[in-house]
Amino acid sequence: MTSIFKQFIRHKRTRHIVIIFALLVFILFMIWTSAFIGSMNNFVKGKDYFNNQQYIKAITFFDRSIHWYTPFNPFIEKSAEYLWKISEQAEQINDDQLSMIAIETIRNSLYSSRGLYSPGVTWIKRCDDKIQNIIKNQNEEIFKVKDEFESQDKIIKQVIIYNDPNIFWTIVLEIGLLGWISAILGFIFFYLKPCSKTDKYKHIYLFWILLICISYSLWIIGMIKA
Repeated sequence: MTSIFKQFIRHKRTRHIVIIFALLVFILFMIWTSAFIGSMNNFVKGKDYFNNQQYIKAITFFDRSIHWYTPFNPFIEKSAEYLWKISEQAEQINDDQLSMIAIETIRNSLYSSRGLYSPGVTWIKRCDDKIQNIIKNQNEEIFKVKDEFESQDKIIKQVIIYNDPNIFWTIVLEIGLLGWISAILGFIFFYLKPCSKTDKYKHIYLFWILLICISYSLWIIGMIKA
C-alpha cells in the first residue's frame, strides 16, 4: 500500500491534485471554524442576557448566533430552543408581542440561512403554526365573519414576514467565496513555481493579492446584504 501511494504522489500532476484538495479542505475548515466561534460567542452572550431576564437583548444575540449558520453547529439548535423558551414565558404573562418577536426571530433567522438546502425546516413549521395561533387569538372577532378562511389567510399573510434572502446579494456572496478560495490557491501555486521568485513577476503577485482582497470583500458584503 505504501509503495502504491509513493507511486501515486511521484507524478507532478497528482501531487498538485492532492495539494489542491488538502488546501480546499483546510480553507473550508477555517471558514466553518470562524462561523462556529461566531455562533458560540453570540449564544453565550444571549444566554447571559436570558439569565438576567433581559429578553430583547437575549433575542438579539440568539438571532446573531443562528445567522452564523454552519452544518453540525449545536449552537443553532440551542439558540432556537432558548428563543422558544422566551416565547413560552412571554405567553404565560400574556405578552403576545414579545412571544411573536421570539418566534419570528427563529423563523426568519433560519429562513434567511437558506442556500443549497433549507436548514431548520421543522423549526420553521413549528414557528408558522405558533404564529398562526397567536394571530387567531388576537383576532377572534375578525375570524367570526362569514368568509372565515379568507379573512384568516389575509391577516396571516399580512403579519408573517417571509424573509427571503436577496437573490442578487446571494449570488455576489457565492462569487466572492469561490473567488476568494480560487485566488488563494492561485497565489499559492504561483508562489511555488521556481521561476516566480524574480522581480519581473511582482505584478502577478499584486494581481493575486488584489483578487484575494476583492473576492473577500464581495464575500463579506454579500453575507451582510443577503
